[in-house]
Amino acid sequence: MNQPLHILAAGGDRRFSILSRKLASIDGVRVTAIAQGNPETASAATPYVIDSLSELDTPPDLLILPLPLTRTGDTLSMPLEKERLPVYLGELLACCRKDTRVYGGMTPAGKEFAQLCQKHGISFTDYLSDEAFALKNADATAEAAVALAIDLLPVTIRGTRILVTGGGRIARSLVRILCAMGAQVFAAARSASQRCEMSLLGAAVLPLSELSRPNGTQENTLSTVRLVFNTIPSPVFGREELAGMPADTLIMELASSPGGFRPEAVSSSGRVIVRALSLPGKTAPESCADWLKTLICEKDPLLMTHLQRR
Repeated sequence: MNQPLHILAAGGDRRFSILSRKLASIDGVRVTAIAQGNPETASAATPYVIDSLSELDTPPDLLILPLPLTRTGDTLSMPLEKERLPVYLGELLACCRKDTRVYGGMTPAGKEFAQLCQKHGISFTDYLSDEAFALKNADATAEAAVALAIDLLPVTIRGTRILVTGGGRIARSLVRILCAMGAQVFAAARSASQRCEMSLLGAAVLPLSELSRPNGTQENTLSTVRLVFNTIPSPVFGREELAGMPADTLIMELASSPGGFRPEAVSSSGRVIVRALSLPGKTAPESCADWLKTLICEKDPLLMTHLQRR
């Protein structure tokens, strides 16, 4: 009789606790979960929960890590269990066999772990390397960010002057949604091709280097915007840029660490930056869990073979 496929699911927000249940519902799959909070017992399928890696009875065939997999570089991201002792990524890797396949969400902080997997000959797949998932995740992030802005702003999105910085997937989704809602959208991006894409979506575009510069006889863009979304994970806004915004401008940080705002500039300006990170995990965890399940089931050769035999 074939042994069940063993998945170790470690850490993450509600996206990943729901994903664990969805994977546990597959016939012939056994899921062990750690650092994912209390299981939501409404589901018929629940993973086997352990408190310590020492309780793991067999090495996993798959190791499922969060998005992002770490914020510190060496410890597991586990927002549902902030009070517990840290789980170290090296300890998780030590539980694996050579043929264990590892899945996780990369950020700059996770590069060392990905390199460690490569050093040990263990396969590592970054969720965001899958374009279909990355697009859906970006759209969910943009949708949630706009919803949060609506909740925080005392004015409508329609007619409001809004700046989006960056030219990636999230920035493009933001521009598309905001233009459809009737906002006056300005998009600042480094490359000409990114600015062209934003322009085709309906935004007025400008190079990042010109954020603080007057446009002919007009005021610079920053002096006129009521809402700013930053998606660039490197410093874009310094003292001059922050000082140039109106006092009632809502500023939202969507980029991963280190983010787009220089810490010394933020502290000296007295500005409050709304850090809106991992939004799909808060607003659409079930949808994201479905997308992650699809990604893993379509990417993993052993799981694909297992599903084909059912």
